[in-house]
Amino acid sequence: MQAETDASTLLDGLDFDALLKALASGRGYDAALRDPPGRRSWSDTIPTSLSFMQLNERVDQLARLLAINHAQPGSGVAILAPMGPEAVISIFASLRAGFSPVLLPLHADEAELLRIMDAANAVMALGVGRVGPLRPLLTLRNLAMRAFGTRFVGGFGPDIPDGVAPLDSLTNSAGLNALPEQATRAAIRVVDALTLAGPVAVTEKTVLARSLEISRLLKPLASSRIVTTLVGGDLAALAAGPGMAMLTGVELLSLGLFSLGDLQACMAGGRNIHLVIPGAMEPALAHSRLAGDPALASLVLVHRPGAERALPALIRPDLAIVDIEVRGAAEIEVTRRS
Repeated sequence: MQAETDASTLLDGLDFDALLKALASGRGYDAALRDPPGRRSWSDTIPTSLSFMQLNERVDQLARLLAINHAQPGSGVAILAPMGPEAVISIFASLRAGFSPVLLPLHADEAELLRIMDAANAVMALGVGRVGPLRPLLTLRNLAMRAFGTRFVGGFGPDIPDGVAPLDSLTNSAGLNALPEQATRAAIRVVDALTLAGPVAVTEKTVLARSLEISRLLKPLASSRIVTTLVGGDLAALAAGPGMAMLTGVELLSLGLFSLGDLQACMAGGRNIHLVIPGAMEPALAHSRLAGDPALASLVLVHRPGAERALPALIRPDLAIVDIEVRGAAEIEVTRRS
């Protein structure tokens, strides 16, 4: 109870906007988001990185572009993209424009996606062109034709289908559009990764409170790097990825589509790595050479309901290991392994 009170006091008045603007002002040239080296093979997008200053600028441009639609405050913006730079930019921009980001699961079928979008009152949709065999923008375009309230579909990347707005070029000319004044911040809408139940509203403060719990256990340095293999957008993925990155000012690298070669490349370079993986991957990691990599500073294991704890477990006394028990899309329990 005391820990919750302390966290609430520390996070009073903080949100993603305040954190990003502070980082852009104080550490603007430091890397904020980075693509994995092999990203082009599964997305057609050339791997790149964004500094905190560039991230803040991209968020502001997209927020002003979304505001042109004059939607009601709190309206949903559906996001169909893995938890990488495009998803992070879309989440932060939606919140800055006064809208509620709705994080769609990439593995859901069109009927489920349409149900989630309708339930969240999604009036806009944002996505990426390709994730391996998936074509999220084509899916969003099809859904927009069937979802009565969807008035805008925008896409990141080089391959934008007809009927979808190319965000990379449009955001450059959106700087003069005004942002609406906000009385309150909209919630983030998340969906259960296994059951697809939802969308469930979760506040930024809740995300940051869970991120604070994780970061207190890991104590990441500013020169560290968070590498996450999680692609979804429930509370566990938000707190262990973008939330912790913004709260601590640590660079976030999302694999987007898992590749062992990419993971090995991301851990090279001499930086401390805070690795976030599904709990089911622990035995494979324990068997691999990566388990003894000196760059590995900590490990976050996300355990989902119904998944059995398989052996062998990773044994490294020098390693901080945090277990996240997922109770639902918007409910997690964070503990440090002794």
